[in-house]
Amino acid sequence: MKKTVSIWEATAQAGTSFPTLNGSKEADVVIIGGGISGLSTAMLLTEAGKKVILLEALQVGLGTTGNSTGNLYVTVDEHLSVIKKKWGADTMKAVVGSRTEALNLIEATIRKHDLDCNFYRTSFNYFAEGTDKEIDAFIKDETDALTECGVKVNTGTNPGLSFNVTNSISVEGQAQFHPLKYIRSLAGKLKDKCEIYENSQVIDFDEDKGIVKTKDGSVKAAHVIMATHTPKGVYMVQTVLGPYREHGVAAELLSGDMPQGIFWGMNKPKHSVRCFNDGDKKYVMVIGDMYKTGQGEDTNEYIKKLEEYLRFRFSIGAITHTWGGQQYRPADGLPYIGKHGDAMYFLTGFATDGLVYGTLAAMIVSDMILGRKNKWEDTYKLNRFTPLKSFKEFFKENADNFVQYLKDTPWNTDVDTLKEIPAGEGRVIEKHGEKLAVYKDEHGVNHVCSAVCTHMKCIVNWNPAEKTWDCPCHGSRFKTNGQVIEGPAVIDLPAKKF
Repeated sequence: MKKTVSIWEATAQAGTSFPTLNGSKEADVVIIGGGISGLSTAMLLTEAGKKVILLEALQVGLGTTGNSTGNLYVTVDEHLSVIKKKWGADTMKAVVGSRTEALNLIEATIRKHDLDCNFYRTSFNYFAEGTDKEIDAFIKDETDALTECGVKVNTGTNPGLSFNVTNSISVEGQAQFHPLKYIRSLAGKLKDKCEIYENSQVIDFDEDKGIVKTKDGSVKAAHVIMATHTPKGVYMVQTVLGPYREHGVAAELLSGDMPQGIFWGMNKPKHSVRCFNDGDKKYVMVIGDMYKTGQGEDTNEYIKKLEEYLRFRFSIGAITHTWGGQQYRPADGLPYIGKHGDAMYFLTGFATDGLVYGTLAAMIVSDMILGRKNKWEDTYKLNRFTPLKSFKEFFKENADNFVQYLKDTPWNTDVDTLKEIPAGEGRVIEKHGEKLAVYKDEHGVNHVCSAVCTHMKCIVNWNPAEKTWDCPCHGSRFKTNGQVIEGPAVIDLPAKKF
């Protein structure tokens, strides 16, 4: 039976449950977000003797981290050859050096705390199913870039995949793990060293005073860390971030083999493939077909295409798991990590490389709070100004946002009556000039909330694959009842009567 959860959520242990924040608290540091960035930062700061409070809106690890690939590698989604062209060889080498240290910290943490999370070292592989001039040029450029960074590279052979591969790049010494087991196990180790609160959605904050508020409580701290993948609230950095989603599907492998390793396709549309062993069951999964958040015309089609991709290459049974993950792509190719104002810290722009970059961001921000100079902080500094490197992506993302605002017009109403909405589906409709997000559940009951995103007033769109309301401007996402799931929005979509 197919489950609409990630394979990680379906196969992880229950983990430690944490209380909801109630009342007023004080700490040295308050961290917003319970994924790999937040938990890694909490670990490093508590080890240094700081009093830390971590607030998670839902449950620890079930955001971006629990919907990731579980792949750990020193290269990047943007590709090292592209980083070199934009930034030069020194920055490219700094990216590999910093990510190597972060990957090593993950392994050291696992060994230090004896975390059961299926960690092992393996290879990273680009593969091509057919070639052209663009792929040939990429293989040469990326091989040269990896070699220049001191990474040992093998090219030209099939890295063990059961289908035809015309060319490949293989890098040894990378890793894979179960990301949700890692986070839940780490949170369990930290529960006696710092205060962790779940179901504690931040609804307001005063960055000047260092006060963070939830529905039932507040925390005052000298340092506030936004470990939320993109900053909550409205900030200029959001103009250089593009929110995108990819889906994943997994199925049990019935026959044939799928080697351990990270496998990224070079052909378009791009996909990544990996296997996962859960007891005596071996699963194969594919992630890909990226689209702008809130702008996928029919998100179920992305799931269908990924299933077709798997079936064409592997002998599999029924699809057992489907899920989606969000990423924020930086305009100039590098994350934004550092201090904003007197008390706030941002950790954002990781693209699809967040497991390693999130850990690296924790290392950088922890050092900043502890008064130590981190050798990588200048590479990823938050307040950098890079118009030549970021103009193309900056223009594309913000022009697209402007188009989304223009869509907020009466003649773009999706349906005119509630009767036209099928059970289990949602639509944006208009009544007396007000845009409403209406979800009709399986029992025919309508759940109505405002369709105006509480971040910057864009109109949300329905995501049928995940049963969510997604903002096409800055990537905020909401449950069918209007509750914020992720993104920069802080306030839920207000409930409405129809």
